[in-house]
Amino acid sequence: MEGTHLNRLQLGKKIGGGGCGSVFQAIDEGGKPVALKVFDQKAISRDLLQRMTARLEVGGWPDGVMPISSAEYGEAQTSWVMPLLGAIAAEEDAKLYSLQQVIHDYPKEDAWKLIKSLAQALAAMHQRRVAHGNLKPGNVFLNESGGVLISDWAMGNMPGVQHFTFTDAVLYQPPEQLQDPAGYLMEAGYRWDVFSFGVIAYRILTGQFPRSHDTFNLVVPLPGETRREGIQADLTKVSRNLESQPQTSWPAPCGSELETKQRELIDQCLDLDPAKRPYSMMEVARDFDEIKDTSQSDALLDQPRETEKKAKSFLWIALLSIAAAVGIGGLWQYSNQRQKIILSEQETKNLTLQAELNQAKEAEKFAEDQVLKTNTALEYEKDLSISRLEASRSIGDHLFAWAMEKGNRRLPPLDGRELRLKRLERYFEDFLSRTSEIQDLTDERANVRLQLSEIALAGDDPALAASRLQEAMVAWKDLPMDGELRLRLAKNSLLLALLRQSLAQPEAKNDFIVARDALQAIPESEGDGVRLAQLLAVLDFHEAKLFAANGEDAKALSQLLRATKSLNKIADLQPDLAILRSELAACYLSSATILEGMGSLGDAREVRALATTELSKLLNEDPTNYAIRLELAGSYTAMAESATLSGDIAAAENNANLAMALLDELLVSQPDNVQAVARKATLLGLRAGVLRDKGFAEEAMNGYNEGIRILQAAKASTPQNAMVSFRLAMLWWQKGRMIGISGDRSGEIALIQKARDLLGKLEADPSLMGPRPEQLQNSGAYLLGDLGHALQLDNQKEEAIKAFSDAAALWENMLVSRPLSEEYSEGLAWSLQRLKDLK
Repeated sequence: MEGTHLNRLQLGKKIGGGGCGSVFQAIDEGGKPVALKVFDQKAISRDLLQRMTARLEVGGWPDGVMPISSAEYGEAQTSWVMPLLGAIAAEEDAKLYSLQQVIHDYPKEDAWKLIKSLAQALAAMHQRRVAHGNLKPGNVFLNESGGVLISDWAMGNMPGVQHFTFTDAVLYQPPEQLQDPAGYLMEAGYRWDVFSFGVIAYRILTGQFPRSHDTFNLVVPLPGETRREGIQADLTKVSRNLESQPQTSWPAPCGSELETKQRELIDQCLDLDPAKRPYSMMEVARDFDEIKDTSQSDALLDQPRETEKKAKSFLWIALLSIAAAVGIGGLWQYSNQRQKIILSEQETKNLTLQAELNQAKEAEKFAEDQVLKTNTALEYEKDLSISRLEASRSIGDHLFAWAMEKGNRRLPPLDGRELRLKRLERYFEDFLSRTSEIQDLTDERANVRLQLSEIALAGDDPALAASRLQEAMVAWKDLPMDGELRLRLAKNSLLLALLRQSLAQPEAKNDFIVARDALQAIPESEGDGVRLAQLLAVLDFHEAKLFAANGEDAKALSQLLRATKSLNKIADLQPDLAILRSELAACYLSSATILEGMGSLGDAREVRALATTELSKLLNEDPTNYAIRLELAGSYTAMAESATLSGDIAAAENNANLAMALLDELLVSQPDNVQAVARKATLLGLRAGVLRDKGFAEEAMNGYNEGIRILQAAKASTPQNAMVSFRLAMLWWQKGRMIGISGDRSGEIALIQKARDLLGKLEADPSLMGPRPEQLQNSGAYLLGDLGHALQLDNQKEEAIKAFSDAAALWENMLVSRPLSEEYSEGLAWSLQRLKDLK
C-alpha cells in the first residue's frame, strides 16, 4: 500500500466526520474523485489499525469491504484514501451514502437481502482474521448496486486509544466490549461483531433496538444524519442497561417458517453470554445459507401419497365400469338394433378404462419408486451415521489432547470452544440414548462415555467429569483394553486432579493418588515409555505444589527435584521438544519459590538461573511469544529481589536491567498487559531502594512515585487484580519508610497505615491469582513492625503497642504451619522484645 502523498491530492470540502477523524472530498492525479479520511491520532491505535488493514489487503480486498487505495501511518498524521461512492468530479458537495442515512426507512422488502449481504461482508473480514470492533450503520456504505462496503474497522472503543468520544457505535456493542475493550487483542472481537450484526439486523427488521430502545433512541443520530453531537455516555451504565434485559423479543409474529429460523439465528447473535453466540460471522453466514424453507419439500413428500391415493381411485373406477359393462351386455338380449351401438360404446369405454388403468399402474409404480428412493436415502443416512460414529473416536482423541495441553504455547486457542463442547456433548448423549438397546454397540457406547468424561474435563466441570469417568471405567471393565486405552484413562484421572487443584478443591489430593496408581500400573511394554515418564513428572510437579501449599516444603522440594531429574532425562532424548523446556522452567521456578520460603536464598537464586536458561531457549525459538517474555522478566525480577536481600547490589542491578528491557519491549506491543505493568512497577521500586541506599534520595523518590502512579492506574482499570493491589501496598510501604528517614514521621505513618489497610483487605478475601496467604501474612508482619517503630518514634505509645502486638500475632500464626522456621521465630522474638520495651 503506497503512501497517500497529500500534496498530490486536490482537496475539496469536508463531507463527514466522527469521533476518530474527518472525511474530505478530493481529486487524485488522474482526475478521479476520492474520499480522504484524516484520523485524530489520539482517537486511534495506529499500530493496531495498520496491522488489521494490512491483513485485509493481502491477496486483494475482500468483497463487501471498503478498499483503501493508499494510506499513511506516520507519527504526525494517519490517513486513508478511499473510493467516493456515488460522486463525480463536478459534484463538489457530494456526500457519502451509508446505511445510517436510510435505516429509519426500514423495514422494507429488501431487508433480508441487506442483512445477508452484511453477514457475507463481515464473514469475509473474519476469514482474513480481522474483527471490525466498531460496527454501526454509519460504517456500512451502500454502493450503486445495493451492495454493502464496510469501513472504519479497528477504531473507536479499542485497546490503546488515548482519547475516546461518544459515537453511536457503543449502542451496538456487547457488554463485554463496553467493559473491557482490551479483549480485542485476545480475539474476542469476532463475537463482538456477531452481537453488533445482530443489533443492526434487528433494527433493519423492526425499526427498533433489541434492548434499551427508549434510551438508545434518544441518542441515536436523527434520520438522514450520520452523527449526533454533544452526547456523553457512561459505558459501564450502558453495559448494565443491556445486562438487565437478558432476553429479546420481537414486536410482531413471523410470517413464515423460513423467517422463524432466520430470527432464531439473530437471537443467538444477540445473546449477552458471548460463549452462546456463534464464534464468528463466518459461522453466521454459513448458517444463513443452510436455512431453507421446508414448505416446498413437504409438498414433494406428499406427492407419492397423493399418487397412491389416485391409483386406488382409478382401480375402483375400473371395477365399477366393468360392472356397468356386464349390465349393458345383458341388455343385448332385449335389443338387437341397439346391440352394435352399445357394443361400440362399450369398446370405447373399455379402451378408456384400460388407458386409465394403465395410468393408475404407472402412478402406482412411480409411488413404489419414490418409496424405494426414500428407503435408499434412509439407508444412506444410516451408513452416514455409522461413518460419523467411527469418526467420533478421532474427535474425542483430539479433544482430549487439546484439554490436556491447555495453556500450551505451541497450540492455538480452540476458538468457539464452549459452544463446540456443548454440541459434541449433545451429539454423544443422543447416541447413547438411541443405541441403548443395541448389544453390538457396547464397545462404542463405552468409548462415548469416555469421550463424555473428556468433554466435562475440557469444560472445567470436575464433579461431572468424576462421575462420567467412573461410568467410563465401569463400561470398559469387562471389555478388552490395550496399553493406549489404559494410558488414556490414566491421563484423564490426572487431568481431573489438575482441574480440582486449579479450583482449590480438597478432593485433588486423593485424585493425585488415584492418577499415580493408574499411571504406574501401565507396563512400559504396553505403551509409550517416554510419554508415561513425562506424565508422571507432570504429576510430581503439580502434587508438589499441593504439598507446598499445605506447608510440607521438604516433601514438595524432594518431589520437584524428582520431576526435574525425570524431565531432564526426557529432554536428552528429545532435545527439540519445546514443551519439555516449558515444564522444566516451571519446575525450577516452583523449586525456587519453596527454597526462598525455607530461607535458602542462595540456592533459590541458582535454581532461578537454571529457569532463565530454559526460558531464554524458548524465547530464542519464538521471539514474539509474549507469555515467555513475561515469565522470563518475572524470573529476572525475582532474582533481582533476592540479590537485594542478600546485599549483592551489582547482581540486583544487572538482573533488574535485564527484566526492565524485556518488559519495556513487551509493553510496546501490549500496553494494557496488567501483569507486565505490575512487574515494571516492582522493578521501579527495587531500583529506587538501591538508589536510596546509595544516597540518591531524589532519584529514589521519583522511582517510587512512578511505580505508584503506574500501579494506581492499573488498579483503577482492574480493581479485582490482587497482585496489583499487593505490589501497590509494597511501594506505599517502601515510600513511607523513605519519607520517615527524611524526618516526615506523620507522612511515613500515613503511608504505611495505608499499605497495611490494603494488605488487610487482601488477607480477608484472598485470591487464587494473587499472593499466597502466607506471603500476605509475612509481608504484613514486617510492615506492622515498621509501623510500630514509626509510631514509637512519634510518641504514639498505645498505637505502637497495638502494631507490635498484631505483628507478634501474625508471627505466631505462621509458626504453627512452619515451627522450624528461623525467620518466623526471630520475627516473633523481635516483636515481643519491642512490646516489652514499651511496657
